[in-house]
Amino acid sequence: MILEEGRCADMSDVSQAVPLVIVLALSGAAAIVALLAFAFWVWMLVDCLMYETDQGNSRLIWALVILFAHFIGAVIYFFAQRARRTGSPRETPPPPPLATP
Repeated sequence: MILEEGRCADMSDVSQAVPLVIVLALSGAAAIVALLAFAFWVWMLVDCLMYETDQGNSRLIWALVILFAHFIGAVIYFFAQRARRTGSPRETPPPPPLATP
């Protein structure tokens, strides 16, 4: 293949493009992960502000934790509070026994 100024492309030109492709692919993957983390953070913040009880200022405390600790705060809220409030399967009591007539 002939390039500008009559130069021929050799393997060194192709080998220089491979790191660029790798960097671009990793950058794209990192951008997707960052967008997903941001969406999760917004979801947990909205969930906290809309559904968390205001008993003892827990809504304010959790909102501040999520705001200042960012993704880590959202993960902590997800596992600590949201699971408790929505009744995760491992914390729900067994159903009451059926009454026989």
